[in-house]
Amino acid sequence: MDREAVLRKAIDTYGEESQEKMMIEEMSELTKELCKCFRGEKDTGHILEEIADVQIMLDQMKMIFGDTSEMEKVKLERLERRMK
Repeated sequence: MDREAVLRKAIDTYGEESQEKMMIEEMSELTKELCKCFRGEKDTGHILEEIADVQIMLDQMKMIFGDTSEMEKVKLERLERRMK
């Protein structure tokens, strides 16, 4: 099964609402790992694991809510202007 098929099957199996809640949970876990960095407890392996979990959930959110590429373009252009 390819990546998109696995992501779609997760949404179909667990439901959109469940995956939206899981998105929040995964973001929270990444937040926790990043906060540990500020306390001097940086664990790059755990951070990368949580980034991967968040990315997987983000990809599912795009499948549920729609493509973000145009919005990302606008946001990147705004970021670029702010850095000039």
